[in-house]
This record gives sequence, structure tokens and C-alpha cells, in this order.
Amino acid sequence: MKHSNITINKIGYTLAAVLLLACAVASAGCVGMDAGRNGPAAPTSPEATASPGATQAQPPSDGLIGEEEARPLAVAALEREIPGIRIERVAAEPYDAQTYGDVWRFRVKAEDDPDPEGEILVSIDAVDGEMTSFQDARDYYRPVDPAITIDAAEEIAGTYLRERNESSDVVKVVAVLSTADTPLGLRNGPYHFVYQRSIDGVLCWYDKIILDVDSINGRVVSYSKFWDVSNNDTMADPEPSIPEDAVHERVPTYLHDTYGTDPGEIVIGSTELRWYDLTAQQRTAQQRWSQEPVAVPLAWRIEFDDEWYRSQDPPRTARIWIDAHSGEVLSASYNPGR
Repeated sequence: MKHSNITINKIGYTLAAVLLLACAVASAGCVGMDAGRNGPAAPTSPEATASPGATQAQPPSDGLIGEEEARPLAVAALEREIPGIRIERVAAEPYDAQTYGDVWRFRVKAEDDPDPEGEILVSIDAVDGEMTSFQDARDYYRPVDPAITIDAAEEIAGTYLRERNESSDVVKVVAVLSTADTPLGLRNGPYHFVYQRSIDGVLCWYDKIILDVDSINGRVVSYSKFWDVSNNDTMADPEPSIPEDAVHERVPTYLHDTYGTDPGEIVIGSTELRWYDLTAQQRTAQQRWSQEPVAVPLAWRIEFDDEWYRSQDPPRTARIWIDAHSGEVLSASYNPGR
């Protein structure tokens, strides 16, 4: 099987980039791609300047785990993930609650880390105390060829998921070698894997697990988990009421009725059946764990273009989500070119 490469930046690939990878995964066919959805006492964290929309460390509220309780959980999680690590400092990171949900994010500096800020990140769910993500960005990219094959790395990733009891309801959709284009030339990074969540044989669009395996020593250096659809959420029948050919006919009708123009010749590029879990992704962790069910629709995701999209340089595509049972348009990303 042929595997392509993916180029990503170093620290920018951390938790924020994991979320952006959901878009990259979509463009790659999601085949997708992000996590947050998920020793001795460390010194008090230094003050951090929050960016717009970011949240500073807060005391516990509404039954959520506070920073001081989350800090030792973060240390314990890293000691499991990185055996023998010697932690010098643990600092709470500001975070965007709308993006990450109710989690505590910490930046950790190990004693052997030359970066004064530290290059290890870890997130703890403020609801249940579980680790939702970590990344060890030390020596992430090197000017050497991989020492292990991508197949061997995939075995390592599979074992890691089985040990966390997370392998039965996920499907691998991405397997690539990450690279970085630096002023000194191309650098190889870890093998990058994305496992999409599957419910009743249908893949979610958002819920996934992302793993990176070091291409030199085979160590798992990054783990992120998006898991916003709870067991209390109701699910529609996984068999669509509206077949694929019928839903295609809905696209030009919707565009005409909504934008009041003839889009010209519509060309359908791809159609896939997914759980439309974008609504669940926007909920907070407390809402996610509430007893109140949230309907997650079964939907057709259609990529298409028209004459205007095809005339762009480079050509572009539009997309639309249509409920696979009711035929309702759930969302659309389309520009009529006017």
C-alpha cells in the first residue's frame, strides 16, 4: 500500500493544530483529519498572558476539577507515557474553551529539554480527570531517514490503542510520514495516524483519535482524542432513507432556492455517509456528560463544484451536508461567485 507524506510545523501541530487537522483530514478524504474533546509536586506555574478568547487558569467550579487537582494528574499521565521523564516545571496554559472544552492544558519542561519554555504538552479533562492529549515535541523533526517502517509504526499504534481499550470502535483513515520544510532542508518527523470513530458501521466526521509514532525509536510521541458524542446521545437509523442518487438531485434545487441563481453545471465530486457530529463537538464537556440526549443526525456529505468554482485558479470545491432521513440541508459551504 502506498503512503503519502504530510508536512506540518513543530509546536504548531500541538493541540490547536490537532483540531485543524480535522479540516486537513476532510480535504484528504478523511480520510480524513485532530484533541480535546481527550511525581513530586510541581512548582507553581508562572503567570501567562492570555490571547483574545483564551481562558486563564481558573479555580474549580460547578463540580469540575481545578488546576491544583489537575496538575498531579498531568504529571502522572506523562510519567506513564514517557517512562523515566524528569520534570523540571509544569505550567498551566491559557486555552480557548470554545475550542478545547473543559480541559486543563499544561506545558511541561523536562530537565533535558533545551527549550526554556518546554516542549511537552498535556491536557486533562476537567470532568473526569482523564488525559485527553499529550505531545512530546522534543526532537520531533530530524535530518535522518526513518529507522522503522510505517507498517511497524502502525503495529505500535495499534498496540497502544488496545492497551487503552480504544481499538474496537475506530477505523484507521490516515497513515503518513510527517515532514517539515526548514531553512536547512527537509526534515522527517513521526508517522502520523488518524483513527475515525465508528458507530453502527458509520464513521463520525469529528470524533477521532490521532497518534504520532517516532520514526526513529518507535515511541508514541503524541496522542489526541476527540470524543464528543456521548453514550447518551440518540442515533438515527444507520441505514439512510434517502439513497445517494436521490440526494444528488437535492443539491441544485437547494442552491437555486437559497441563492436565487442558476449555478450552471453541477459536478458531484464525492459523496459519503457520516454521522453529523459537528453539533456535539460544539457542546461543553458538562453538556456532553449530561443525561439529556442530543440527536446526532445521519447525513450525506457531498463535495461538488460549478462553473464558477471550476474557473478559479486553482479550481475550488464546495460542500453540503444533507440529513440522510429528512432531506434537510444541515449546513453548506458555498459561494455563488457573485
